[in-house]
Amino acid sequence: MAFNNFISSLKNMWVGRYDDYNDYVIPSLITGTGIPFDLTNAEKVATVYTCIKILSETLSRMPLNVYTDGGEGRTVDKEDYRYPILHYQPNNWTSQQTFISALEFWRNLKGNSFAKINRDSVGKVESLVLIPPSKIKDYKITGNELYYTVLNDLGEEEITNASEILHFKGLTRDGIWGINPLEALRLNLSASYQGIMAIDSFYRNNAMSPKAIKSTVSGANQKAMLEALEEFNRKYVGALKAGTMVTLPPNSEIIDMALNFADAEILGTMKFNTQIIAALYGVPAWMVGILEQTKFASVETSALEFKSTTLSAIGRMYRQEFESKLLTTQERMDGVSIEFNWAALVELDSKTRIENLRTLQGMGVVTPNDVAKLEGYPTFDSGDVHTMPGNYVTVDQIGSKTSTSPKP
Repeated sequence: MAFNNFISSLKNMWVGRYDDYNDYVIPSLITGTGIPFDLTNAEKVATVYTCIKILSETLSRMPLNVYTDGGEGRTVDKEDYRYPILHYQPNNWTSQQTFISALEFWRNLKGNSFAKINRDSVGKVESLVLIPPSKIKDYKITGNELYYTVLNDLGEEEITNASEILHFKGLTRDGIWGINPLEALRLNLSASYQGIMAIDSFYRNNAMSPKAIKSTVSGANQKAMLEALEEFNRKYVGALKAGTMVTLPPNSEIIDMALNFADAEILGTMKFNTQIIAALYGVPAWMVGILEQTKFASVETSALEFKSTTLSAIGRMYRQEFESKLLTTQERMDGVSIEFNWAALVELDSKTRIENLRTLQGMGVVTPNDVAKLEGYPTFDSGDVHTMPGNYVTVDQIGSKTSTSPKP
């Protein structure tokens, strides 16, 4: 019965509302030390900070554009009134890079990030303003509409329709509120945090030396031994005295001490937890310093996997939220979209890049002047003509020539 009650109490500790997660503290029964761990300490775990930094900086380095596809190919629509807001500056004090970086920071730290959509009198978007997750107190569905309870600058609660708030999230249970990723990592973070604290405490307290001086005679004078040790340290201990001929105090010898401080075990556990944290965020292990986990021949192929397995899903989530709140249904059906420019992530060596451009020009996709502009070279007359090799023929033409060729 006592054991069942114990298991029940552990189960109850994990049950709660999403906004209560940061208030829950794991007792020392789980952490194994007298120092309790809570999620406010998660940012002190270097791997968490590194993963969030990588995702925030990677996503924010990509330009955010408004595209229009009129049936002849997708092009950036710089004439759209939303383009400067999304591409340059969502409001008067925040750049696009800072805006996306902050959204991604909060999303990965709290599971949710928000931005208020300010509109003019006719409903056009004027600006986008970040909302700290702590100001979103609750949500509810009324009359087939979603509403958020938001704290204004005066601390007063305001009910706001979801159509006026951009809400970015990752994994979700109910389709509305994102799960805090740190909650899934709670025990791993606790172990890493306690390991960091243990090592910091060990070295802060002078990290006990593995050597000791032992008297070779019984009944040695303790006071005399301490004085001799002090004299020994003064003469021979320190980097500047390395290599000095050592004279031990009378009737003494140097011995090795068998310290049981589990350095290797702690570091091994922290390394394992680093891999788990990176895996949860979808960040390649080599990006957080575990180079032996790299399974690709080059950084480029590893970065492509990172893009296809992690960033593509995040980018799709951002696109869906931007388009559902900033575009009308008719605009979306007419080919208007809001997307990141993924080409900004492709980093190639010069030889590979030139070969790619040569292939595109040979296919007639780009002109010589297009290539010159991309590479920063001056354009030239007649360089705006699309060309391709003259020996390219269609399959129909090959069949036609075969059927009309004279028989031998």
